[in-house]
Amino acid sequence: MKKMIVAAALFLAAISAAQTPTGVPMTVYIDPEVSNLPEQTGELLAGRLKAAIANSGMGATDDVTQFYLSAKSFPLEKHTVPGTPAKYFSTSEIYLYVIDAASKKEFASMSIETKGVGNSEQQAATSGIKEFKAANPRLIAFLKESNGKIIDYYNSQYRNIIAAANALALTHKYEEALFRLACVPEACIGYQQAVEAALDIYRKYLDDKSFKALAKARAIWNAGQDSYAAAEAGEWIAQVDPESKHYQAAIELNAEIKARVHSDIDYYRKLEERDAKWAHQETMTGIEAWKQVGVAYGNGQKSMYYKSTF
Repeated sequence: MKKMIVAAALFLAAISAAQTPTGVPMTVYIDPEVSNLPEQTGELLAGRLKAAIANSGMGATDDVTQFYLSAKSFPLEKHTVPGTPAKYFSTSEIYLYVIDAASKKEFASMSIETKGVGNSEQQAATSGIKEFKAANPRLIAFLKESNGKIIDYYNSQYRNIIAAANALALTHKYEEALFRLACVPEACIGYQQAVEAALDIYRKYLDDKSFKALAKARAIWNAGQDSYAAAEAGEWIAQVDPESKHYQAAIELNAEIKARVHSDIDYYRKLEERDAKWAHQETMTGIEAWKQVGVAYGNGQKSMYYKSTF
């Protein structure tokens, strides 16, 4: 069944490549330590930028991607008008930049001036951001230009990305390898090759996980060989992929445990849950499965990966 799913995934990838979508996903990340914006104001700006990305035909995502859009505020003018309450006026330049997170290099940039007024400096800053329009023509043009540059980057670098992912897989860094490949957008001409490489690495990833789970199950069972050990070992056997080369050994261990433990109802319930889990996973496409692993890895590295140096 899974082999058919993998074949279908490759077929779908080929169709996707043929359709060549024009927008690439982009993450908005504003580092509060360097943006010079209060947290609430930064969140407001992030929302406006996500809307602008959508308006430009790209896909704003909360998942980690290699290229992300960030911002920094530079105060240009501040003055106060006395009164009850006093009014604060501020003019700021919002510097927007697209960062290549892998190389920590600025990819593209632009600036927009904002003016705001409020009963405090923070209110004035927030007021200025509220005037920041997601449909600003200059901003939309900037994002569309960045989108084209990102596609050009992946068109020229996808072979190197695949090679780097394969090198990571050789050192058992499967999650990072899948993250690198998950960053390749569907609009890239090398997307299908990236999918094929990812499916191969994903199979190695599952085999590696299955090997470790089986080894853990064996160790637990050999140490106890009672109903308690059977239940704990069953938890690990449940993690052995049915398509893994270690699955036959898992079946044999399962039979050994079953022969010794006849009355462990909880153990058999866990096996039934395992079977139901795998039946559900077989309804997923290979592309969804490996991308989930890569995306999860990237999101776990977000604070370090997106640590701005600007």
